[in-house]
Amino acid sequence: MSILNIYLDRIDHNLKYLKSLIPEKSELIAVVKSNAYGHGAVEIAEFLEKRNIKRFAVASAKEGKILREGGINSNIIVFYPDPSDLSQIIKYSLEPAIYSKQIWKNFTYELIKFNKSSFPVHIKFNTGLNRIGFNMNEIDWIIKNLVSSAFKINSVYSHLSSSEEEKNNPFTDNQIELFEKIKIPFQNIDKNIKYHLLNSSGVFNYHDHNYDWFRVGISLYGYSNNKLWDDNLIPVAELNSKIIQIHKVKKDESVGYNSGWISKRDSLIATVAIGHADGIGRYFGNGKTYVTVNDKRARIIGNICMDMLMLDVTEIDCKEGDKVILFDKINSATKFAESGDTISYELLSGIGQRVIRNYI
Repeated sequence: MSILNIYLDRIDHNLKYLKSLIPEKSELIAVVKSNAYGHGAVEIAEFLEKRNIKRFAVASAKEGKILREGGINSNIIVFYPDPSDLSQIIKYSLEPAIYSKQIWKNFTYELIKFNKSSFPVHIKFNTGLNRIGFNMNEIDWIIKNLVSSAFKINSVYSHLSSSEEEKNNPFTDNQIELFEKIKIPFQNIDKNIKYHLLNSSGVFNYHDHNYDWFRVGISLYGYSNNKLWDDNLIPVAELNSKIIQIHKVKKDESVGYNSGWISKRDSLIATVAIGHADGIGRYFGNGKTYVTVNDKRARIIGNICMDMLMLDVTEIDCKEGDKVILFDKINSATKFAESGDTISYELLSGIGQRVIRNYI
């Protein structure tokens, strides 16, 4: 059995620190997409609602539905609404990001069908990430069509491409400058519209910019994209599993699929009850990554299996049933992820549903 222990008091710490960086009148949007980066969306949102967080963000209508059915009543922004899910956005009182003329037209049709008006939406602009979003030259079209639409614009926003890079990066500065220009015509038509541009890295790097809202995702859970910033955060989750068998292999014997590891000596091998179906990808195998067994480092050997991985514990005093820590607040998910040439986002959000979430 594998367990993800989630320490809620650490979220309090991270939340307090993040709030200290932004203007007092600004609000945080808690990003809980991808099951709150693997931590459990409903449980995390429930905890944050009690901390007076009033806005959440998810990727899809399905994720918003899960929050609503879990009892979350706060505002929920859907970053990437699919045209086929627009009726669900209305049904569950979600707030879609409108990012193109086509999604504008599709959602307008749905609102007319359900006889809705003044429905809250968020207008997403592309300022250089070149992923999704309106372009600046489409502002006149938006304002012209807004007059006869059933929309109420709650916010206008964009997303930085390289907010974690050293401050005053020319590309980022250009994105910020473009966003400031985008704001002007909307400020002229409605003083109540809010503006947001900064994600977690942006909060650390550009918190001196006086926006209404700041979007925080990975930083809530204890991680940033900078080791110095990480010092101010506490990783919220600890992933552990256990040894289910220890066996001896002789020199030159192989371990795992495709003889992924050949013993160079008589060795003790521990099999651990977690694998790539649980989010520990094969790229962590073949000696790249260490875990902790009884305060000692043990190397993952051979190819990681769907349900299991193997460790070389020849030099470690351990037994079947002993805990194996994959990452915690000392040996962080960032360090673990880097050993597999990936990032904490991918590791955390990929932790499978078989892993039990234990809230502490």
